[in-house]
Amino acid sequence: MNYKIVIFWNQPAALTETFIYNQISNLRRYQAAILGSKWPSGPRIRIDEQIVHLINQGGWRGKLHEVQFKVWGQIPATIRQWLDTWQPALIHAHVAPYGAIAMPIAQRYRLPLLVSVHGSDVTMRDAAIWRSSYMSHRLYLLRRQQLIRTTTRVIVQSHFLHRILIEQHGFDPAQIVCIRYGVDLDRFRPTANPEWGHILYVGRLIERKGLPYLLTALAKLQTDFPDLRLTVIGDGPLRSRYEELARQVLGSRVTFMGAQSNTVVQEYLQRAYVFCMPSITMPTGEAESLGVVFLEAMAMGIPPVSFASGGIPEVIRHGETGFLATERNTDELAYYLGLLLKQPALRNQFGEKGRCWVEQEFNLNTQTAKLEALYDEVIAEHAPKSTL
Repeated sequence: MNYKIVIFWNQPAALTETFIYNQISNLRRYQAAILGSKWPSGPRIRIDEQIVHLINQGGWRGKLHEVQFKVWGQIPATIRQWLDTWQPALIHAHVAPYGAIAMPIAQRYRLPLLVSVHGSDVTMRDAAIWRSSYMSHRLYLLRRQQLIRTTTRVIVQSHFLHRILIEQHGFDPAQIVCIRYGVDLDRFRPTANPEWGHILYVGRLIERKGLPYLLTALAKLQTDFPDLRLTVIGDGPLRSRYEELARQVLGSRVTFMGAQSNTVVQEYLQRAYVFCMPSITMPTGEAESLGVVFLEAMAMGIPPVSFASGGIPEVIRHGETGFLATERNTDELAYYLGLLLKQPALRNQFGEKGRCWVEQEFNLNTQTAKLEALYDEVIAEHAPKSTL
């Protein structure tokens, strides 16, 4: 049976969350509609807007509806009318705080609720959330016990997140399922013409993504490799600071591209010789949970180099598909980057093994089939029991 479902995605089509759209668009046996709070303010993925329903449709009334829904669980009449017509079989929310916010819908319509956690939504420690995080994150802390009781399954991308949900948040291990985000292997394929010395970074320009460590490491290599260059794709609040640092330590060898579409990222991956995003663990506890861009690089035969933080060691197999330096150690980071630059055979060997690893463990079709099987299981559990 082809069931209808609701995906709760707070700001649908945000450019930094392409992996969510890839998962939705790859569903085969389920028809998904997206419910969101509002459109993101920045760049967006191209998406069929007819499948998107927004709580905040603009103006003061839209803002009021958003606050009423998030704070008091009041579902706007237009959304209730649509849900009455759509008749979904389940609701799948992305990010823990928005799983808590979606609870009134699950409760009103007696739907099983699934929540995908992504990383900083659960790795950040409670004290840091109270001190500096956004309103929805704080509401999550207030509603966490209710969410634990209400949620049918919590989906994680790594065993790292699995452990954190149990130890720091109190979820029952039986609730948690690990289903990875996958890569479209037909789209991301190895390239025959990488540009020697071209290092690529793709990630938000925030402290956790570790760009200053990469800049420092490359500065150590520029004497031995005067032709190396770095392309930075991504935007964020620290961009101007990082651009100034790049000018100081690497001069004109760094190009900042800003936020770009997945198509542009793919074009630059085709040209890259090595991929590097040395993400770090923050004092707040925030850490990389998986890193889909590492998978995209490996799918294209590009070896990644990073720090051994968070869930990254579950993606990069050190010494086989890429290298993992000790966290914040720029000497090690520079050493591993230098090895790949001066040993093309090793670089190509890692690239081939990385592609095989992604085919084996992170195929988008395989991971989506696992998700649909989970949907099947959850719907069957919530089906009315026969009295015969």
